[in-house]
Amino acid sequence: MGFAHVAQVARVDRIRELKGGKQQVETVWLITSLTRAQADMARLLELARQYWSIENRTHYPLDVSAGEDRCRVRHPVAATVLGILRRAVQAEARAWAPRQPRARDRTCPTFFAKMSRRIGQVIRGITRPI
Repeated sequence: MGFAHVAQVARVDRIRELKGGKQQVETVWLITSLTRAQADMARLLELARQYWSIENRTHYPLDVSAGEDRCRVRHPVAATVLGILRRAVQAEARAWAPRQPRARDRTCPTFFAKMSRRIGQVIRGITRPI
């Protein structure tokens, strides 16, 4: 059984650095409907890197800082609302970070700690008309 609309399959070997100077090779397979004319090897690698930059900039902070994976809310509406709020908070944290004078103050835990002391300001910011 094949995949519908598959034009290319590519193999990417990634080398991950482990503790103690060891390395681990991880193989990832890419499946795409883009033809070779639309995406050569370099373009496929670029697309894979873009995917991982999204994963690292969005999903990782949601998992680690916002605890999204630990959340046990299962009602579809409640889960959707919480997801929207988490993403709004992450967006605010990303906008806030460059304005901080020291790099160590640009972390999500620091953002959460500072904003928890300004809960009124946070609520007004969330509920203001767009």
